[in-house]
Amino acid sequence: LLDEHQRYLLEEFAEEYAGRRMSRRELLKKAILVTGSIPLAASALVALGCGGSQDEAPASPGPAETPPPSPTPASGAIHVAEDDPAVLAQAIAYPGPAGGLKGYLARPRAGGPAAAVVVIHENRGLVEHIRDVARRYAKEGFVALAVDMASRGGGSTEDLQRNLQLLNQVRPEEHVRDLQAALDYLKAQPFARAGALGVTGFCYGGGFTFDLTAASADVKAAVPYYGTAARALNTGLDRTKAAVLVVYGGNDARITGERPQVEAALTAAGATFQVQVFEGAGHAFFNDTGGSYNEAAARDAWQKTLAWFRRHLTA
Repeated sequence: LLDEHQRYLLEEFAEEYAGRRMSRRELLKKAILVTGSIPLAASALVALGCGGSQDEAPASPGPAETPPPSPTPASGAIHVAEDDPAVLAQAIAYPGPAGGLKGYLARPRAGGPAAAVVVIHENRGLVEHIRDVARRYAKEGFVALAVDMASRGGGSTEDLQRNLQLLNQVRPEEHVRDLQAALDYLKAQPFARAGALGVTGFCYGGGFTFDLTAASADVKAAVPYYGTAARALNTGLDRTKAAVLVVYGGNDARITGERPQVEAALTAAGATFQVQVFEGAGHAFFNDTGGSYNEAAARDAWQKTLAWFRRHLTA
């Protein structure tokens, strides 16, 4: 049987395949990595409407493999360089419940203690795009810790398939405990302002943003980007006191379809929340190195995210 975490990943891959952004060969390879079994991968893909022979091609011609994400942001995208003089950024290690954890810490070079945000990556691992996002937060006056969810397997690599395998080897509840360790690390730092912790994440990381928000009273504000709330709806999202800005893409029907349940849970919690749907934008629209990037939606979402964290973490 597949858990919610595995189901989410397979559904995401199936969408990419249906949208001709992934070849069948790559779909099968990733499904086997997630399920650990060829028969289980095959049956799961059939259930998702991706049945057929291994030689079947997508509905229109495509490459043998999905092109890797661009190493640089798209033209016009917001970008903060590693050597930006206003930012201090570095790879770090910190303690976790099952050993050392890895991450990328970015913070303002000047000023006193600042509100801090945990940034959770997509299913590709801790890549340069996410490190750039952490630096963007630092440039805006926040401390940002981009966590490496592959830490238990040694950390993210340049091999994105390997990263997916490492992420899938850890149970969701163990990932949540590792995320709580990131909050604990920030709480102990003199440059992070007490009582001003937030969390954000994208796709896979958006789901874990919901999970951490449900699990930890330390989270004061959260901004999940197009992540599934399937687990969090059963683990305490309806009790959170965090202020939550939920970001959806209007064309991302699978994830945006959870909106009624998410709104019901946050209403039951008595939480301050807002749901923002960016019409015309699809899943992963914020990632300026990917094929689904939507510059207008990404820029608007970024400004709304900053305003949300400023209102609920720094006001």
